Amino acid sequence: MTSNVDPQALSRMRVAAEQYLAVLERAEAAMLSRDTWLEHAAELGYWSAEQRSALSDMNRGFGIASGREAILLYLLRHVRTSVPATALAGVSGIAEWARRVRELRVEFGWPIESGVTRDDMPYDHYILRDDTPDEDLADRWRVAKTARNLKKADGRPTSGKDRLIHYLREITPRHADKEQLAYVARIQEWPRRLRELEEEGWVIDSNVDDPSLQPGSYRLATLEKRPPRVRKSIKLRHQILDRDRCTCQDCGRKPTDGVALQIHHEVPVHLGGTNDENNLVTLCIQCHGGRHALMGGAPEDELLHPEFRADLRASSNVAHDADSRRHTRTQQDRPGELSVAQGTLRD
Repeated sequence: MTSNVDPQALSRMRVAAEQYLAVLERAEAAMLSRDTWLEHAAELGYWSAEQRSALSDMNRGFGIASGREAILLYLLRHVRTSVPATALAGVSGIAEWARRVRELRVEFGWPIESGVTRDDMPYDHYILRDDTPDEDLADRWRVAKTARNLKKADGRPTSGKDRLIHYLREITPRHADKEQLAYVARIQEWPRRLRELEEEGWVIDSNVDDPSLQPGSYRLATLEKRPPRVRKSIKLRHQILDRDRCTCQDCGRKPTDGVALQIHHEVPVHLGGTNDENNLVTLCIQCHGGRHALMGGAPEDELLHPEFRADLRASSNVAHDADSRRHTRTQQDRPGELSVAQGTLRD
């Protein structure tokens, strides 16, 4: 489609680019002070805006009515492919391109993800996950808007933690991504508030617990609130996962390989084991089950579920074998290993 192209648009873009370069050349040749640089910067801003304006005219010539439409068309050409933010800024021809991306996602349900919502992408990249709008995504954002403005009975705003659990409960069993949670909580410390909810007894899964979840997504596993969990246990679990780089220490698999991870006591508590970091190891659920082959049933994470007990039919040889594994592991170089408090939880 070329018949409706503005014949002046490309010329204006070329002139703007030439003038931009001319300003830079003058700046390079000048003895710059703070004041003279500000004058040059103002000129650069003018010609940048002129180029964006001409680019928008080019878009309209091709029947692209807005920056938002240009962004969507570009993402549809690159569906399921990560694209840099600079590309979206370029095709949109507007300075407010990021707001238009948000509108596509929040108001129209297009499944656009970024490094803000996914841990496996660069922070400034975006990806259109599918070529059709996601009605469920749009609905979760509508619920997020309501949760964000949640009020107490006396009309005062609720806390970030209260808004988070309200939102997770409302969308259960669906998941929320990091951007939605940050939007609902309205505070930068929202990950800490999630951890506090876990300490209070809410079971919140991430892709470490449920590999079907995308990295950076969270879901309330059950609407039933369990008894409060010891804060030290929650913190210790995260430290062991970080130390082991969210990798099963037996088979080397990660959540991205489709496995859930759990924490295991090398020497069971009933055989004298403690919660010392050298007695704790990250295992996938399959390898953990192999360690507890005599138990029957699926093993639980031994820090999240301290009521979990090893089968007492296990012989004392288990302690000897586990101690050997623990000794071998502590001889290895493990960069970033964190020092944690000792304690005893029953497994």
